[in-house]
Amino acid sequence: MPSEYSYGLDSQVKVQQLLEVLLDSVDGTDVKLDARWDEQATALLGVETTLETLRVLVYGKQPVSKTVKTNQRKQIGECLTHYLGKFLGILQDRRVKKQGSSRWIFSLQLWSRDKDENLRQFRELWCKRQPENSPTSNPAIFETLNQSTKTVVLERLPEVPVWVGREELVEALKAKILAPETSPKVVALIGQGGIGKTSLAVKLLEALGVKLQPPGLAEGCVYDSALYFKVSQGSSFDDVAAFLLEALGVETAELLKTAEAKIAQILAGLTENRCLLVLDNLEDILYPASHPEAGKAVSSEWGELLHSCVYSRHCSTIIITSREFPNDLTDRRSRNPKPNPKLVEVCTVGGVSDADGVKILRQYGLRDCEADLKWIAERVKGNAFILTQLAAIGAESPGYLRKHPELVTEEAEPIIRAQLERQSEAARELLKWMCVLRVGIDVQGLTFLRLYEPESKDERFEEAIQLGRPVEFTKSEIRETEEIIKRLVNSSLLQRRYDKKQCDYFYDLHRLILEFMQREHETKISRILENAYRFYSTLKNSNKPQSIEDLSPLIELQYFAFQLQNYDESFDLLKHYLKDYLKLWGKWILLKELCEQHLLYVNEYQNIYCRIVIGEIERDLGNLEVAKKDFEDCLSRAREQNNTETIMKLLSMIGNIYMLKSDFCEAQYFYQESLKLANYLKDYLNISICYGELGNLEVYWGNLDKGENLYRKALKLLKKEENLQDFISIYSCLGDVKYFQKKWGDAEEIYWESLILRKELRDISGIADSYASIGDIEKEKGNFNSARYFYKKYLEIKRTLNDRLGIAMAIGCIGGLEMSQDNLDIAEQLLHQSLVQLQEFDFLRGVAEVNYDLALLYQKRRNDEKAQEYYNTACQLYQKMGSIRVLERIEREWNSPE
Repeated sequence: MPSEYSYGLDSQVKVQQLLEVLLDSVDGTDVKLDARWDEQATALLGVETTLETLRVLVYGKQPVSKTVKTNQRKQIGECLTHYLGKFLGILQDRRVKKQGSSRWIFSLQLWSRDKDENLRQFRELWCKRQPENSPTSNPAIFETLNQSTKTVVLERLPEVPVWVGREELVEALKAKILAPETSPKVVALIGQGGIGKTSLAVKLLEALGVKLQPPGLAEGCVYDSALYFKVSQGSSFDDVAAFLLEALGVETAELLKTAEAKIAQILAGLTENRCLLVLDNLEDILYPASHPEAGKAVSSEWGELLHSCVYSRHCSTIIITSREFPNDLTDRRSRNPKPNPKLVEVCTVGGVSDADGVKILRQYGLRDCEADLKWIAERVKGNAFILTQLAAIGAESPGYLRKHPELVTEEAEPIIRAQLERQSEAARELLKWMCVLRVGIDVQGLTFLRLYEPESKDERFEEAIQLGRPVEFTKSEIRETEEIIKRLVNSSLLQRRYDKKQCDYFYDLHRLILEFMQREHETKISRILENAYRFYSTLKNSNKPQSIEDLSPLIELQYFAFQLQNYDESFDLLKHYLKDYLKLWGKWILLKELCEQHLLYVNEYQNIYCRIVIGEIERDLGNLEVAKKDFEDCLSRAREQNNTETIMKLLSMIGNIYMLKSDFCEAQYFYQESLKLANYLKDYLNISICYGELGNLEVYWGNLDKGENLYRKALKLLKKEENLQDFISIYSCLGDVKYFQKKWGDAEEIYWESLILRKELRDISGIADSYASIGDIEKEKGNFNSARYFYKKYLEIKRTLNDRLGIAMAIGCIGGLEMSQDNLDIAEQLLHQSLVQLQEFDFLRGVAEVNYDLALLYQKRRNDEKAQEYYNTACQLYQKMGSIRVLERIEREWNSPE
């Protein structure tokens, strides 16, 4: 036999699992796995399936990487072709074309139609076919190995009172444990007290084939024994050793005197029997984080046992639960000891989702309204124990917990205090400085918070704050912070996430710990806020932001300035640093909230500015009347102050509202009034904007040459002003002129150039508009699939922005496309949906376009009466808007003999 194949117990179990899957699927209804007994032969099983189907049945549906999937399929292929085919000789491959075929067709010559008999015969044949001199070639030895003593000791295993939301995690862990190429020796479940680690371990036992009541092993379980040991304060090494030696059936246990001898026999037992061992509540035998040996076992014997479970040879699986990571699971040879990821699977157990938290509260009889339940779940952030305790408190009093928010933190207090008492003073201080932070912070930031003292003479801090640049720390200062962080993370007091884009780790506090620390240091909050403000001041002049993540430090600086009542600075940050980026990148709701919170605390000029920004957002969201009222109120106040520049801008904005409402004459009046003031002030940026808007009017009226002329005048000015965003917007309008002139190539070139530039700016709304324009071109060219792709991208972004007017227009575009392809039922539904929404906004131009599309649709349906009705409505609207050229165009099309 080829040397690369193994014929031991692991291989036998793997092949037997596959054989059981096939036997269980006989005469089933799954079309992906067709397994049937041959009518002419007693025990000939015919199978038609794919390796992927078999992979899912053997390993489960849990998400895994492409590499793991490939390896799993390869192993199943080896089980079929080598082990069942060449080694055992019971498989005949019946595929005509084997290479490149995903479909497997084969037959198995078995012994009986009874599953148990087939498995018994399979084991006997496996033994007989063993290579010479193999340890398992002796039938007596092989039978002993296969009939090893089944031991299940679960005497102190706790009940699982609540179980919601972790089914996928259990399946993922099960798959990792059972897959030969990824199976770890130790699975460490690390998390806060009450978060549900023990419940997870119990459910994992069940998933791996352990029956809890009565204790036993389910048929097909790959383990020979299952053991559970709960660690408690004072649990000695001798306690756990005695339990394991007895459970593993070590007959000479009473003669073992030294820890070394006991560990050797425990490992021998874990090797002779494939054992599933749970060591629960392990933090009780670990040094606290405040100790120099933090995370290590308090006794060297315990430490050696844990270390040996990872780095000594055995075939068992050990599941550990702990609030802190046991450092004895790491490789001691490393300068910075870490666990070997192939031997130790570290699973940080977080809380269940807010939705699952609500389910738990309902399961425990809480009758509060849905909003209150969501509020409770959000504050608890998935701690199952605290959820059940709160449910007990509020079960008879709906609404009581929402009215007494302090109860949420009070329930968590004993757990959090117990964890904090194990930390060093430096660690508790660091948590204090973090308790006002809203976003994750890196090691550099944590070092600042740890070391910054306003009274200190360290000039590095004040210089960094004044210049807006990060402080340069020494390697020893950074290392000391990293050591504190490591212990806090291992103690589940700090949450850690890795940012792939920034290639760095960021840390934050669980909601419960954050609120506890805020209450604990309530009298010092101002000082804590000040320190956070000073830190973010050092990031003010960092690199130009390219994404919302890059903008986060400035958002936090503005937040802390506002919290410290530095309203002028807060407004300045909003106006000069945040507003343009948030508007451009589609963070409209956040920008609106920031403006609204300033309204009561800023001067008249600043108040008007914030109101204008809020009006722009309302306009972009499709709330035209709300925006119009905001702009008109601001215009009245600006006139009282004789603020000509603001008046000029507001006139243009009101004109834009009338433009969107298709009241073109009113729009023209306001644009021209704005243009007069722009010329008076020699404000070339606003002159160009007015030219662009007046150009839009001419295009809507069908005066394409006049529109193009105005656009080019605007573009010439914008080049001098170097205003790229407005330049792209008007340049794209020039593409519209080419589109209406049916110069598809010129229009397409302009639209694509605009899209590329908008992507560089990350102008989310502009990108959506470019997608719509390119979709129009693809539709005209007859590339309907491509047009549908761009229209759907357009709709997707508008939905993300909650731009209701844009959503309505996008639905209309898709409806028109479906109508062009004669998908009339779908088109009719979409066009009516678009029409209703556009009528809500009184957006006459869009309403006219959809009416005309519906006229064409009913014309295709031969419903002349309805077609004429919609056509007449479209004509009336175009007439009302003064779009004579458009009216002439649709009349020509409508009356065309084609």
